[in-house]
This record gives sequence, structure tokens and C-alpha cells, in this order.
Amino acid sequence: MELDGVLISSRGLRYTPAGIPVFEGVLAHRSTQTEAGAERRIEFELGIKSLGECGRRLAELPLGTWIHCFGFLAARTLKSRTPILHITELRHMEGNEHG
Repeated sequence: MELDGVLISSRGLRYTPAGIPVFEGVLAHRSTQTEAGAERRIEFELGIKSLGECGRRLAELPLGTWIHCFGFLAARTLKSRTPILHITELRHMEGNEHG
């Protein structure tokens, strides 16, 4: 999955018992999509999670930073089936002209 948006929330960086960095936060996405021949404004917030070096990079970004990310959707936990985006690769996008 590929998605861009602005980092609006961060729970900071934590570490697993094995010492792997884990970042969790929220990404806000805004775009215009075409559906059935009509343009539609899309806006949503999505929980994000990233491990390892990518997670470390996310933790260093200030809130309000635009990013373009790649990853996959997975259930938040075994008990909460709400999806979150696990980011495996990201690009920092300069400025805010991407929304």
C-alpha cells in the first residue's frame, strides 16, 4: 500500500524486549479521487506503526511533516481488528503543497 499524508500524532519511540525501535502515531490523508466519473474529496486519519530504522526516522520528524509511505495494513492487535498501516518505507515531503 502507498499513501501520503501529514503526521498529526506521535506516541514517541519505544523498544521491544529485543531492542527493536517501534514508532506509533497517526497520519492524516487528504486527496481528491475520481469515482464513477465524479471527483470526490477524501479525508481520513489512520493509525501508523513502524519498526526498525524506519520507525526511528519517523520518531525524529516533527508533527505536521508530510510523508509519502509504503507498507501494509494489519489489525491493530489480536483483540482489536481495526486496521493500522505498518510503514516499511517512507519519504519526507518538503512543504505542505501535497494536500
